[in-house]
Amino acid sequence: MRAITNFLSLVSLLLFSSQEGHASPAEVSKRQSTSQYCNPETQICYLEYSWGPTAPVLRVAIPDSASTGANFQTLLQIVSPSTYGWVGFSWGGGMTLNPLAVVWPNGNGATVSSRWATGRTLPQAYSSATYRTIAAENNGTHWTVETVCSGCSQWNGGRLSTTGVNTFAWAVSESPVSQPSNPSSGFQIHDNIGMFSASLEQGKVPQATFDQYVQGAQ
Repeated sequence: MRAITNFLSLVSLLLFSSQEGHASPAEVSKRQSTSQYCNPETQICYLEYSWGPTAPVLRVAIPDSASTGANFQTLLQIVSPSTYGWVGFSWGGGMTLNPLAVVWPNGNGATVSSRWATGRTLPQAYSSATYRTIAAENNGTHWTVETVCSGCSQWNGGRLSTTGVNTFAWAVSESPVSQPSNPSSGFQIHDNIGMFSASLEQGKVPQATFDQYVQGAQ
């Protein structure tokens, strides 16, 4: 029932917020692509998702010892063209009642904001999920951020499955946020949204490698 509610919520948002140049649900579905991306330098492999050559790339990784229903850290990496002012990621497949990461460029780096939405309004700060930035870069054509989340594997009413299929959601806007250095900054409504479903098998990292990577970045 929760998955159905999330699906209907996103479809409704797509239908009622569509503007010229926005993708319909069918178009988003056609263009979505998931694969595995492995960084040869860090030995971290991610579940990778993208919906087009000029769109942000979203990558997720978890430790291979993680179990459904338990608390475990999650890695989120976003590589976005500089045309986007912010990128949002939902761990639960919809805008409302799920942990959200809203990320935007900030000078030579990026800001990660933990948010939660109870309705179709600006998501508010969410203290039950915390993000720590591992790396961030802005080279003028793209901005990149990698962050580790504590509190994104389970939440009130939902959880990530380590063996089954998960549904995630995304949102993007070309409008810059009002206060780039402030994680509580306001921002404009998204220009496009969508979802994708995939197993996290392609993003499982040996626990020791995961821990070394995360702890080494502190």
